[in-house]
Amino acid sequence: MELKEGLLFADRYKLIRQLGRGGFAEVWLAEDDLTGVQVAVKIYAPGTGLDDNGIKIFKDEFAMVFDMNHTNLLRPTHFDCCDRMPYLIMPLIKNGSAFKYIVEGQNIPEEEAWKMLHDVAAGLAYLHEKTPPLIHQDIKPDNIMIGDEGQYLITDFGISARVRSTIRGAKAQEQSGGTLAYMGPERFSTNPRPIMASDIWSLGAMMYELMTGLPPFGNHGGMLQKNGADIPIIEGEYSQELKDIVTMCLAKETWDRPSASKIEKMTYNHIHGITTPVQTPVETPVQAPIPEPEPVAPAMPKEEPVVKDTAQPQAPIVQPNPIKKSKPIQKGPNKNVIIGAIIGAVVLIGILVAVFSGGGEEEQPVVEVAPRVNYDSIAQVKIQEALLIKEGADTIIQNHHDEYTDASIYNNVEDIYMKALVKLDEAMADQDSLDAGVISSAQQQQTAIKTALLGIYKDLDAGAEYVKEFRIRADAIKPLIEDLLNNQDNKTDNDNDEEDD
Repeated sequence: MELKEGLLFADRYKLIRQLGRGGFAEVWLAEDDLTGVQVAVKIYAPGTGLDDNGIKIFKDEFAMVFDMNHTNLLRPTHFDCCDRMPYLIMPLIKNGSAFKYIVEGQNIPEEEAWKMLHDVAAGLAYLHEKTPPLIHQDIKPDNIMIGDEGQYLITDFGISARVRSTIRGAKAQEQSGGTLAYMGPERFSTNPRPIMASDIWSLGAMMYELMTGLPPFGNHGGMLQKNGADIPIIEGEYSQELKDIVTMCLAKETWDRPSASKIEKMTYNHIHGITTPVQTPVETPVQAPIPEPEPVAPAMPKEEPVVKDTAQPQAPIVQPNPIKKSKPIQKGPNKNVIIGAIIGAVVLIGILVAVFSGGGEEEQPVVEVAPRVNYDSIAQVKIQEALLIKEGADTIIQNHHDEYTDASIYNNVEDIYMKALVKLDEAMADQDSLDAGVISSAQQQQTAIKTALLGIYKDLDAGAEYVKEFRIRADAIKPLIEDLLNNQDNKTDNDNDEEDD
C-alpha cells in the first residue's frame, strides 16, 4: 500500500498530509472518520510491512509500554496493524516537536532549555526505573513534542533494538545518519547495546544542538569522541550552570554521566529557585554571633575614672570646681547635673568599650581568628562523588548482568568501585574533625561498595581457573575486601564448630 494524501488508512483514518518521516516510520495528520477528530497516525515499515514474526515482536514490545502513564510521555491511544504495517494513533500535538527550533534557525532560550532538560529527564527517569529498565534509544529533537501547555513530551518510546532491527531488515537499510548524531561513544564499541547512560548522552547531544544549532560531533555522533575528540565548547549566552549539565551528559565514560533522576532534581531546583549545595566546599571562618550589650544605667562614680577608648574620641572629663562668689550665678540648668550627666556618659562609653573588647582594663591586641575548615562539608562532597561513581558502575552491572564475569564487557567495573572507595577514604581522612553522622554515612557507602566488589571477586575467583586475567583482577580486589572475606571465613568456621558440637 502506498501512503498518500486522501487515502483512507485502515478503513478509518483519512490521511491529510505527512507530518514527518524517519528511517522506521512516517507520521501523518489524519481525520478519524468515526469521530471526526484529527489525530496523528504513526505508521511503521511503510510500504513494505512486516512478516508474521516481525508483527508478533512489535505487539509484544508495545504490550509492555501501553500501561505507562507519565506527564512527560506522549502515550498512544490505539495500536493495530494494516496491510502488515503496525501503526499507532496518538493525540495531535499542534505545536509540533523541538525540531522546530532547528527548522526556524533559532537557538532555544535558556528558560526553555532548563524546562526541556527537566521534562525529558523526568520522562526518562520514569522509563529507566521500570523493571527491567526501558531504554528509549532514540532521543532527538524529532521525538520530543511540545504540548499545549508548553510541556515537553517524549514520543517513540518502547521501540527496542529488536524492533528496530526487524524494521531495518524489512526495509533493507542501515541506521539513518541523523540518528547517529545522537548516539554515544559506547554505541560504537564491540558491545554496542544501549544502556540508560546512552539515553543521557543523547539528551546532552540534543540540548547541545538546540543551544548551538549543530550536534556536538556533527552526524558522526560519539564515534569521534570514542576516537579521542574532545567535547566542543558550548557557545552562546547561556549560564555556566546549564552548560555544565549538558557537558556532563556528554561525558565519554558512561559512569561519569548523571542519571536521569539526578538531572530531573538539578533542573527542578534551578527552576524553583532551590539552592543546592555547591560541589566544591568553600572554607569560611565560623564566626560566633556578637552578643548585644545589656542596657546599663549611668551611675556617678566615687572616683574619677580614666577610660581608654581607641574606637572613637572620648568626651572631655570636666572637673567640678567650686563656684566663686565674685561671679554671678548663671541662670539655666544646674551645673552639677550637667557635670554628672557628662561623667555618666563617659562611664557608659567605657562600659560599652569593655564589653566589646572583652572586659579587660587594658587595651587588648586584636587577634585574627583563623578560618575553620568545614571538614563535614568536604566529606559530604566526597561521599556524593563516590555515590555518583558507584551509580555508574551499578548501571553497567544492571544492563549487563548476563556477562557479569567479563571484565571487558564491564569496562573494568571493579576499577570504578575502587575509585569510589578512594573518594570515601578521602572523606574520612580526618575522622576526629567529622560529625558522627557524616562518618556513619561514609561507612555505610563503603560497606555497600565492598559488598558489590565481593560479588565481583567471587565470580572472578571462580573463573580464574579458566581465564588468567580473572586471577589478576581478583587478586587486585582482594585487599580491599579482606575484612568481608575474613568475616565470611569466621562465620563458616563457627557454623562448622556448631555442627561438630
